[in-house]
Amino acid sequence: MVIAARTALLSLLVALGGGCEDGPAPEPVPVRLAVAEGWVRITDPTMDVFADERPADATCDDAGYLVEPVTQWFEVLTDVCDYLTVRQGTREPLAPGDVVTIEASHEVLTAPSPGEGYVGFALDGVVVWEVRVPIPGEAGELSGEVTIDRALPAGTEMQLHVHNHGANAWALRSVMVTPAD
Repeated sequence: MVIAARTALLSLLVALGGGCEDGPAPEPVPVRLAVAEGWVRITDPTMDVFADERPADATCDDAGYLVEPVTQWFEVLTDVCDYLTVRQGTREPLAPGDVVTIEASHEVLTAPSPGEGYVGFALDGVVVWEVRVPIPGEAGELSGEVTIDRALPAGTEMQLHVHNHGANAWALRSVMVTPAD
């Protein structure tokens, strides 16, 4: 009687898709690693991973960076803040094989003389993604992926850096992590 009941239960599980065979693993879902309102300005050059990029005449008023209320992107306005490094801790732990995706953009880039704009991203004190963009230039979208090579706990410091000359607008759209499995 017990064997018949187990056989019937096993048959029912198989019929309902709960059999012993493993189906395909679900695709990993990206999650936010940073939030726009979480970025805090770094003013101490000894804490700034990008300090070597800082020109002697750099200026930054607090009005030069903000969370854009409609898109919820972190924006930097370089006519008010031409050099900015901000930081926040990761919202999630990171494991080897995880992929961090950075999405950014800039408006049309103008300046009185040609130059270049720069955006960089550092994780745990190491620059892991950076882009240099010629000025003048058309509006553009920037993205990068970084594969994590070691375990990092939630709260690991990230730094975002933007600088250029001229009255330009840059936006960090998102920093996401897709788990390795």
